[in-house]
Amino acid sequence: MKPFKSTVHATLHNVAARVPTYEEVRERRARKTTGIIGKIVVFAILLVYAVALMLPFYVLFVTSITPYEELMGSMSFIWWPEEVTWDAFVPFITTDNLLASEIGVPILHGFLNTLWSTLLTTIVSLFVSGLAAYCYSKIRFKGKEVLFMIEIATMMIPMATMTVPSLIYYEALGWTFSWFPILIPGMFGSATTIFFLRSYMASIPNETIEAAKIDRLGPFRIFLRIVLPQAVPAFIAQFIFAFVGGYNNYMGPLLYLSDDPQHYTLQLVITELRIFYNQPGQVCASCLIALVPLIIVYIVFQRFFIEGISVGGGKE
Repeated sequence: MKPFKSTVHATLHNVAARVPTYEEVRERRARKTTGIIGKIVVFAILLVYAVALMLPFYVLFVTSITPYEELMGSMSFIWWPEEVTWDAFVPFITTDNLLASEIGVPILHGFLNTLWSTLLTTIVSLFVSGLAAYCYSKIRFKGKEVLFMIEIATMMIPMATMTVPSLIYYEALGWTFSWFPILIPGMFGSATTIFFLRSYMASIPNETIEAAKIDRLGPFRIFLRIVLPQAVPAFIAQFIFAFVGGYNNYMGPLLYLSDDPQHYTLQLVITELRIFYNQPGQVCASCLIALVPLIIVYIVFQRFFIEGISVGGGKE
């Protein structure tokens, strides 16, 4: 019976040891309460930030659907118009609008110019940047680190300081007032894109690359068949960044394409609206229309976005 009693006492002692004291229970409740309060604070901050981020778009939308007389007659901010009107969007959905007859090109023509030039430059630039990132991450050659550091150092140069030298250089080449300054430089890749793609490709297992070499695949075929498919999320994320940057490019078209209305991009056409139209509704409507392609691109590719900008996306 003694061993049995010892076992019972030991069990009761263990059970008593596992029962938390009042101080432990109070500490756990305090930590739980602190965690809940912290989450509420973070949520409130993010909510305020989201509202501040979306407020300009709301102002654009409300202004575009508010009649001109109500806008001019109100002395305060209009949260919602008394009478909703869509007249501001009408000139931009018709091909024979007044803007086309005034400056020689409709807004749709400017959008097509922006679309084809941006897509062409972005796709070629991504492919070239991907090749460079593959070389920096998976191919051994002398001076690789030095070349990479020099390329990264170019990211520190403000692009505004290169505007005048670039204009002089392109004028010497005879490229001014043509598409060449808009298209050709962007096709040589981007240091920022190479930096992010290199970090992503570095996580791809080297064993996979070595196995492909044993199968007698060359560097270019390894890039196309192995590296490129595994780095698709990173390429899509960088595609979004590059597309948005090229789509919103205003200074380049202003310097090199402003002589011919047939070469106007969407940003130049929208700028002309500020001169042609006196009503703010049309200007806001044009801005909303210009935002539609960017919203569509983000909705289509959003599931790749977070994964693509995360370093170390390769899988074993």
